[in-house]
Amino acid sequence: MKRRTLAIVVGIIIGGLFIALGDIFSAYIFPLEFPIPTDRALIPDFYENEVSFGFKFVIVLNWVISAFVAAIASTFISGRDSSIPMLAAVVVLNFLTLLQVILTPYPKWMLISSLFIFIPIGYIAYFLIRKKKTDEGI
Repeated sequence: MKRRTLAIVVGIIIGGLFIALGDIFSAYIFPLEFPIPTDRALIPDFYENEVSFGFKFVIVLNWVISAFVAAIASTFISGRDSSIPMLAAVVVLNFLTLLQVILTPYPKWMLISSLFIFIPIGYIAYFLIRKKKTDEGI
C-alpha cells in the first residue's frame, strides 16, 4: 500500500473515531431528558426543540477537532510534503458527516456549519506541520 493511500485511510479512521467518540461524549455531558420518539414524523421536532443547544454545539466543536486530528495524521503519515492525502481524508469525513446530519434531522445551522468546517480546518492543520521549503523561511 502506498504511503499516501495509507495516510488517507488512517486519517479517515482516526477522524471517524473522533467523531464517534465526540457524539458519545456530547450525549454524556448533555443527556436527553426524553427518549427519542419512535414515530419518524416526530423526530425532526424532537431534535429541534428537545435536544439542548449545548449538545449540538459540542457535536459541531467535535467536528472541528476530528477534522484537525485527521488532517494532522494524514499529513504526518504522508511525509508532510503534499496536501492531497489531507484533503482526501477530510473530504470523506465531510461527506460522512453530511450523511449523518441529513439522516439525523439536525437543525439547518448544523448542516451549514458542517459544509464549512472540514476543509478549512484541514488546511490549517496541514500548514502547521508541513515541510517548509528552504527559501520560505527567509
